[in-house]
Amino acid sequence: MKEKLPKLPRMAAIHDLSGLGKCSLTVALPIVSATGVECCCIPTALLSTHTGGFTGWTFTDLSGDIVPIAEHWHELGVGFDAIYSGYLASEAQGELLTRAIDLLRGDNTLVIVDPAMADNGKYYANLGDGMAACFRKLIKKSDIITPNVTEACFLTGSEYRPGSHSMEFITELIDKLSELGPKFVAVTGVSLEQGRVGIVARDNRSGKLSAVMNKALDGTFHGSGDVFASAFAALLTRGASLDDALRYAEDFVTAAIERTALHGTPRHYGLDFEGALGEYVRKIEELFVEGV
Repeated sequence: MKEKLPKLPRMAAIHDLSGLGKCSLTVALPIVSATGVECCCIPTALLSTHTGGFTGWTFTDLSGDIVPIAEHWHELGVGFDAIYSGYLASEAQGELLTRAIDLLRGDNTLVIVDPAMADNGKYYANLGDGMAACFRKLIKKSDIITPNVTEACFLTGSEYRPGSHSMEFITELIDKLSELGPKFVAVTGVSLEQGRVGIVARDNRSGKLSAVMNKALDGTFHGSGDVFASAFAALLTRGASLDDALRYAEDFVTAAIERTALHGTPRHYGLDFEGALGEYVRKIEELFVEGV
């Protein structure tokens, strides 16, 4: 008789669903699942494409469904090891997400907030300072946050600086973000030296600061933050250490970016992460077999 398998960790992913242009739920669902974590989805909005680089996109607000879905899951007694949120369609959805977190969160549930609202010194289409205020409130309920440099600046009222960045500047951002309450802060899109880009993170419980950098390719790769945050959140949910989660997630993003560049895929169509999934899965299975 075969030995019984352990129960899969379960995550609630609360993001928009953009049909074309790989980001949000179309990225989170496959990556979280491939990491060995059950992914249960609450869509915040339905778009034909994401709003960066595309024009004429359709938009359907699903605000009315967020809390009822969470209430249904709560009534069913479904437990969650993690709740992972990203792009919100409006500031009003912040209050709905707060209610959903309260309904779904257990004593040991990790809450991961990716404050997806801006990049390259600018807010995404139709968003502004009100969204930064919204995310500041949400972050108070979080354990882990994954802003990029622009989002970190907007959240903390700091002046945005393009790379290269000094470690002092990034550490100051992490200090200010930590005042909002998260246990882990991971700032993405950091360039500490010309030609290299990656993530600087701190575990505020131990004070441990970690940095993972890889070779940078020219230009903007849409969806790279979502690919990283999805892998990073899922790895931590499964029990990986901060250092391992950073390294494996960042290496996966780098591999997907390199594939996108080699394929010549239009940048706003998202990363070619699918072809990098096989090697990613192999590496993380080796990691967890060895014991985290």
